[in-house]
Amino acid sequence: MYINYGNYQEDIQEGYINKSVPLWINSCGTYKLITKKEMPTFRPKGRLDYQLIYIHSGCGHFIFEGTNNVTVSAGNIVIYRPEETQNYIYYGNDEPTVYWIHFSGADIDDLLRKHGLEPDDRVLSVGISGEYVQLFNKIILELQLKRDFYATQTAILFMQILILMGRINRNGEHSILATDRLEIEHATDYFHEHYHDQICIETYLKENNIGKNAFFNKFKALTGVTPLQYVLDIRLSTAKRLLENTDYQSQ
Repeated sequence: MYINYGNYQEDIQEGYINKSVPLWINSCGTYKLITKKEMPTFRPKGRLDYQLIYIHSGCGHFIFEGTNNVTVSAGNIVIYRPEETQNYIYYGNDEPTVYWIHFSGADIDDLLRKHGLEPDDRVLSVGISGEYVQLFNKIILELQLKRDFYATQTAILFMQILILMGRINRNGEHSILATDRLEIEHATDYFHEHYHDQICIETYLKENNIGKNAFFNKFKALTGVTPLQYVLDIRLSTAKRLLENTDYQSQ
């Protein structure tokens, strides 16, 4: 399992509210199930803040109040309001890649509606975009590094995500071909499994009979970065987690 995340402060399971500003980011992260069989989440009382979940690839299985299992596929988001029961699970066989963000603010329902996202709707179609990935990853990095004015920067980045999602949801400006997406997903699976090896992108493409220029363009459109940067990001986040675990065990 690959996971990368950042928090405003130590992770608080019940969430954190800040209504003194229009938008406040509490935490943001991503995970990709590779070898893990399943990853369930059940919060019967929800959290104090909002959560937006973006399914970038694969799918997730959600149980909303008054419904049975709802399968949410790639290119869709789920929005949870404060204190709303959260019950969902991801299965490794579905090969999901998911981005999530917890946030609060002065009037979030109004903010979402102004940007074309109706919080009363359980599932919203926003398409698959490498721009989302790039912006989510920037938010994660800001929350990890905590540089000057990072709270403002994370809110600005998330606003960009909301604008992009709202445009696609309202105007139907969808997305990437399923065959292209599958080709890129196979490549990212390979990179996650072999990131510790000396990966040669051109050798991988030659062995799989894939054209270089078209692949690079599709890869960046879907992930927001080049294949080499993608591998480097995996190595950096893995090293960061190892350091965090080492520091924790030495305390």
